[in-house]
Amino acid sequence: MKAFVLAGGLGTRLRPRFGDRPKALTPLAGRPFLAHQLEWLARHGIREVVACAGYGAEALRGELADGGSFGVRLDYSVEEQPLGTGGALKHAERFVAGPALVVNGDTLAACDPWALERERWEHGALGAVALYEVADARARGRVEGDARGRIVRFVEKDPGYRGAAWVNGGLYAFAPALWRRLPDGPSSLERDVLPALAAEGGLRGFRAAGEFFDIGTPEEWERAERAFSA
Repeated sequence: MKAFVLAGGLGTRLRPRFGDRPKALTPLAGRPFLAHQLEWLARHGIREVVACAGYGAEALRGELADGGSFGVRLDYSVEEQPLGTGGALKHAERFVAGPALVVNGDTLAACDPWALERERWEHGALGAVALYEVADARARGRVEGDARGRIVRFVEKDPGYRGAAWVNGGLYAFAPALWRRLPDGPSSLERDVLPALAAEGGLRGFRAAGEFFDIGTPEEWERAERAFSA
């Protein structure tokens, strides 16, 4: 299984602390965040990775090269202008060779990616989403599913919501047919593609144990830094 890492994030909210480096290179425990992701993939036997890059692509190449020092072979799909997460995946279509893992460039989900792919494959679904339970979901969009494990809908952030919920961990397993569903040009995987697949019954929710880390905000970066520096 090949992995596609959505590594084109600007890291705008982290700039006061880290300057204008791409979000995937944000330091975590003294090393680029993407280095932690690549080593996690390598530990699970996923050796072929495509970095879907845009802003800061040359900085990524300079830091990570061909990925060999992290145990993977790293290719780059570089967009000339921002295409969003869906557009970035469509732009990387030439690298698709079978079922694929897709990873957000600012999240690290501690689960077995092969179990996620097995969930997708055994149910004949187009995709599966790793879900994590959080105690307070007010600051996150939540994911609702049915009794059969299918995702029914994605709910945007709701400050009025109270209690625990399952949320999107930014880790997906997809059949290659997904790329035929991605529109040309800019699009958002989260807003344009996944809700439509869920409405068709084509998405599974994989409830993963443990926690995931999202470095998109200073507060979440600090939580990850404490965990990885311990």
